[in-house]
Amino acid sequence: MSHSNVEAFFNSVASKWDDWANDDMDRVRALFSQIGIKPGDKVLDLACGTGVVTELLHEFSLAPVHGLDIAENMIVRAKEKYQDKDYASFEVGDFMSYPGEKYDAIVIYNAYPHFLDPKALSSRLAETLNIAGKFAIVHSLGRKQLSAHHDPLGPKISRDLLPVREEAEFFKEEFEVLKADEGEDFYLIIGAKNANV
Repeated sequence: MSHSNVEAFFNSVASKWDDWANDDMDRVRALFSQIGIKPGDKVLDLACGTGVVTELLHEFSLAPVHGLDIAENMIVRAKEKYQDKDYASFEVGDFMSYPGEKYDAIVIYNAYPHFLDPKALSSRLAETLNIAGKFAIVHSLGRKQLSAHHDPLGPKISRDLLPVREEAEFFKEEFEVLKADEGEDFYLIIGAKNANV
């Protein structure tokens, strides 16, 4: 599957991204606290954009956080923002063909609908996580809010999410789903890699 439409869209909006991403970090912190990131964990901030939550992930891991995004313009801005922070590194790349290192935790914040093939994503997450590693899909918007926000983008850039327990089924072959919960202003799936994967 080509991700060129997603890449082009996010390159086009990178200069405005930080103006739009005015998230309540206390609320995001409360969502992240459910993931179970431990001090020393190696964390991938997947689809990191301009590094909106990279610093917050570092608060939990107390270790370097690596950001990966398909859009080069997003990574340019992230590197500018974090140029004086030695705990953050950023890279342009498509996670679906990413040959990078293994991680203890992979967090996708406010970006999951842009991964158009969730089964393929599950396989890549499993391949990229260490034994007992965790992934987390975290949104600070509810499903209805997400749909309203993404519908104008069209199916080549984003997809509507299923109710969270149905969406979690995509990950059950490679992961034990630890949490699948949603509300009017959040959407959360957390999974731990199965020992036999």
